[in-house]
Amino acid sequence: MRKKTETRVEFACRHINGFFEVTTKMEQYILISGLSKATYESYCRKLAELSLYFNKLPQHISEIELTEYLAFLVTKAKSPSQTEFKHMVYGMRFYFKALNLKLKVRLPIIKDDKKLPIVLSKQECFSIINQTKNFKHRLILMFIYSGGLRVRELTNLKWSDVNVNRMTIHIKRSKGRKDRYVPLAKNIIEPFVQYMGGLHKSEYIFFGADNREKMSHTGIMFLLKQAVRRVGINKTGVCLHTLRHSYATHLLEDGLDIISIKELLGHESIQTTLVYLHVANCNRQQKMSPLDSLYDEVATELINKCKIKYTELSIQRNSRIKVQDNQLDLFY
Repeated sequence: MRKKTETRVEFACRHINGFFEVTTKMEQYILISGLSKATYESYCRKLAELSLYFNKLPQHISEIELTEYLAFLVTKAKSPSQTEFKHMVYGMRFYFKALNLKLKVRLPIIKDDKKLPIVLSKQECFSIINQTKNFKHRLILMFIYSGGLRVRELTNLKWSDVNVNRMTIHIKRSKGRKDRYVPLAKNIIEPFVQYMGGLHKSEYIFFGADNREKMSHTGIMFLLKQAVRRVGINKTGVCLHTLRHSYATHLLEDGLDIISIKELLGHESIQTTLVYLHVANCNRQQKMSPLDSLYDEVATELINKCKIKYTELSIQRNSRIKVQDNQLDLFY
């Protein structure tokens, strides 16, 4: 009987002869290729499902068997995007390339979807943020929307990545292993400094239940779904990435040019930005955060006070944690 806490990959490593060695080689290839850990985990998960389904490694699966399995994935797809099907095909291609094996089966060509992203209105974003009662959860949604962050970028944020004095957020080693800076919204400074005042022992800003490790993606997705349901938004397919799409669209509507939006989103190609924004050329102007347009402009005096408080907390935080650690050592 498979344990509930055991992942598909772990289960496959125990029950499929040679699968553990395969994952090791794939991980090495991932590191050499400069791809992300998330890509490796996604490919391994899909290949584990395939291997467990046939009870053998992918290179031992016949073309007829694979065709039937891919057809099964298409049939059971819950959405038109057929994500499971696509990830399986991508994973298979990577698998054979990483292990330097000859691909004996024909894999279908995946066509890119040409659909528009789901975008929320400013009022809907305002309602989702303001009607989230939990202070930490509300701050999470504010960060995602105000900086157009991907969920992995949010969970990887450390205290040193947010600079209130310079009003910037440093996104490190994101998609494509790129760094970028995005503006810190004026209206996020006060709640962030207030949140910072608590004694958080984790190096990550948004930590999990153990107060040390970063918060899980599942937990953040759940809190957004709760907020959307509470507000009464009936749009299908609303997810965390919807806030990123809304961020880019609202910046465009506020007058920011497409080149600056591309830089803020961290896109490799301008074509990626143009596909879902569908915009004309705009004049370049100073970068901003759309969160500021949801509220009345915060007084300069309040921002300056928050900056002073932020500097004090930055100094006090480390000393407070050290004191507590010493006390714990004495206790134990």
